[in-house]
Amino acid sequence: MALRTLLQELILDDARAAAVGGMDGTLVEAVVKEGGVDLGRMAADLATLMKLGAFCARKLDGGDLDAVSVTMDRLALLVMALTPEHFVAVVLRAGGNVARARLAIKKRRSELVEQLT
Repeated sequence: MALRTLLQELILDDARAAAVGGMDGTLVEAVVKEGGVDLGRMAADLATLMKLGAFCARKLDGGDLDAVSVTMDRLALLVMALTPEHFVAVVLRAGGNVARARLAIKKRRSELVEQLT
């Protein structure tokens, strides 16, 4: 299955956008629902967020970073590690089901990784 198709499947009812990016700040692929946000222009920022999360995980002796989630007044953001070099991000509307988005990513994780190798 193509990476774009996999990302489209991650955009559930309350999701607005999904993207795969590289830890070097490059955008690999993005899908935006109408009225969604452009994650392409945020790839470098999302990579920085993951690096900061990994740094905190090391400082806390918590093991490898799996995900970072941020909730805001109007949106929720979930960024999950796929490989040491790649992550997937999903933006949801405020009050969106982050746990459901996390489960959807976990179900498709191996297919997402396969598309990156």
